[in-house]
Amino acid sequence: MASAKIASRGSATEPFQLVGKRPIGRSDADVSLASYTEGHLGFHGFMRVVNARIGRRALVGVMDLPDRNWWDLYDDGADPIEAADEALAEEGFGE
Repeated sequence: MASAKIASRGSATEPFQLVGKRPIGRSDADVSLASYTEGHLGFHGFMRVVNARIGRRALVGVMDLPDRNWWDLYDDGADPIEAADEALAEEGFGE
């Protein structure tokens, strides 16, 4: 299973960042995702990584999948790539 190399999980005021990449700032391009993350920069970046992974693998967005407690996964230190892959596997999307 793939995983992300995380430089910083961020916080409410600090962005999420992957190793060797720029911090992942807020983007309101996906209004549903922006609303879901409630202005928390770290969680927003985590969800952008999740959403990108799901989009590349399944051609849908994270908000198109059934509800999942993404906040708890973020708070528990989950890897966003692994969390996205797990969500896809549970919905029948293959490796």
